[in-house]
Amino acid sequence: MSDVLRNQLLTALDYTDKAVEDLFAAIPEDQYLHQPCEGGNHALWTLGHLATVNQYFLVNLAGHDDALAEKYRATFFAKSQPSPDASSYPPLAVVRDYFKSSRAAFRAWVQSLTDEQLAGPPPEKFSKFAPTLGNVLMRLLWHEGVHYGQLTVIRKSLGLAPVRI
Repeated sequence: MSDVLRNQLLTALDYTDKAVEDLFAAIPEDQYLHQPCEGGNHALWTLGHLATVNQYFLVNLAGHDDALAEKYRATFFAKSQPSPDASSYPPLAVVRDYFKSSRAAFRAWVQSLTDEQLAGPPPEKFSKFAPTLGNVLMRLLWHEGVHYGQLTVIRKSLGLAPVRI
């Protein structure tokens, strides 16, 4: 069986990953705490946030251990507030590793799914969010697009040229 749904989802995930990673790579390291407006998200928070969201889904959909997500939840998950204070965060290299390892684990989990699983209902906790597991994961890609837009605003507010995808 070809698992068309899974392959389409993986293609979209790979495209989104590359676009987001290209933006992160194009922000100077000394500007990772730049906020385009008071209280706005900065690149370091966004990097950790996307990793923590991947961990949230790995825990709640794939049954992974919660230890890594718990370690960063208060700093990067929903309702956390970006701070311009570098001491509020792990070093950039640590957050980058967290992002990359979370993305790799998330992609590996998606790779393991079948079309039947993706077309089936999500766990009850997500049933109001989307009608199928595949729809839950597609909405996650939309979430990443929101943060991609925020990263482009950060770059624009720094006077940096657009990154072409």
